[in-house]
Amino acid sequence: MNLRLLQLGDSALPIGGYSHSWGLEAAIDRQLVRDATSLEEWTRAYLCWTLAPLEGVIVGAVADCPTLAEEANELMWASIMPPTLRNASRDMGEQLRALASSWKWAVDSLPRETQKQWHHAVVFACLTAGAGATPRESIAIYLHQAALGVVSAGVRGVPIGHTHGQQVLARLHDDIGELADQYHDKPLETAGSNCTAYEILCYEQSRLYTRIFRS
Repeated sequence: MNLRLLQLGDSALPIGGYSHSWGLEAAIDRQLVRDATSLEEWTRAYLCWTLAPLEGVIVGAVADCPTLAEEANELMWASIMPPTLRNASRDMGEQLRALASSWKWAVDSLPRETQKQWHHAVVFACLTAGAGATPRESIAIYLHQAALGVVSAGVRGVPIGHTHGQQVLARLHDDIGELADQYHDKPLETAGSNCTAYEILCYEQSRLYTRIFRS
């Protein structure tokens, strides 16, 4: 059992993920997500059409070849369009890098300190590579952590019970495995997603009259 990977995939890591809904709050406001069933559909679509084609590919490519980290980070800056998501990715990346700098095993795996700010997917991939994960394992853990974050936001925002939330997460496991299989060997230059409706919701979230999440 790789305890380092278990720690990296823990939603309780203090890197700020708990304060984001990744556009879900605007979907709830529009009544697109209103129960456990629609939360499952939303999370599956988010993984398949937004997260895996961009961040999943980046995680797999960097986990396979950490020297791609800087190029991947530039790609993240250029590819994440809604400012709230772009800033969230940067903030979580920097917080994960600061947290992992105190772990002996992780120090040599971290992206080098430059004037750049590092995105979460890139730092995560460097650390999973340092922990001995394959690209497929790295993507699966990253997507599972992301799905857990969205489901947790749904538990608070819809709201639904924690039991329903765990049932939703369990039903997404096969999807996560299939996405990891699909994207684990894709070259970095293929990373990218284009889901206009999702981006519109992310912009709307920042303009809600009342909100409980940062994105």
